[in-house]
Amino acid sequence: MFAHGIRFLTVIGLLARHSLAIDCYPGTTVRREECENAISQIVYRDGVLGKASKSFGYVNGDCSIIVQNPKGADPAPTKKQIERAFAQILDKCQPGTGGSKLPSNETVLLNIGNRGLKQFNIYDSDFPFLKETCGLNSNAPETKKEDCVKAYESISISIEGEFLDDNKLMSPKITKTFKSCTVSISTSDESDVIANRQVVRPTFDKLLDRCNGKSGVVSLKEGAAGDNGRVILKTRSSVLCGNNDPQKQVCH
Repeated sequence: MFAHGIRFLTVIGLLARHSLAIDCYPGTTVRREECENAISQIVYRDGVLGKASKSFGYVNGDCSIIVQNPKGADPAPTKKQIERAFAQILDKCQPGTGGSKLPSNETVLLNIGNRGLKQFNIYDSDFPFLKETCGLNSNAPETKKEDCVKAYESISISIEGEFLDDNKLMSPKITKTFKSCTVSISTSDESDVIANRQVVRPTFDKLLDRCNGKSGVVSLKEGAAGDNGRVILKTRSSVLCGNNDPQKQVCH
């Protein structure tokens, strides 16, 4: 009888470890097929999720899905595990949205929500690469083109020409300021930037010309270390960012 009890508790423990604690978000609605299309865009290598992409998302229609893998889960989650967990969220929360930890590794977080505000769609996964968006920031003085060029050219690079931070290391975000202009290059998935400064330069020059002193944002397909990342290149006024402060610009 005692041995049977141990076996019973062991089974219960295994079930608990592999069950999904799901939080559903009230007052939300998504179309399952749109969410499934977003989930299908996740990039895997040999059927498993890479460790470099720490936080990333995909959108389709009005559905947004997010995967957070801040510690680079080991063993890496499989495509089957992630898709099964997303399906369970959709099953439980339908027709709404929700989130959960991945049962096989609770350091991985999954979330299903609605697409963000239209004016910020430059950061959505389906926004066209190399399409400039200008003037997102408000209460911002105009920049001078020559200052932005100086800021860009002051970014450290490796022997191979890849962007480096002030510590001469690869980083998910690199920022430089010169007089009126701040330039930043980052990744959408919090993986390291591996883009080459010379390769990015034509896109940077075009962004400056297109936005003509206004803040500017453009995304590039190549240049993120993570399989699910893209590069975000931004220029803005060097005035500090902040909300509800007339002395600061509102940054997006």
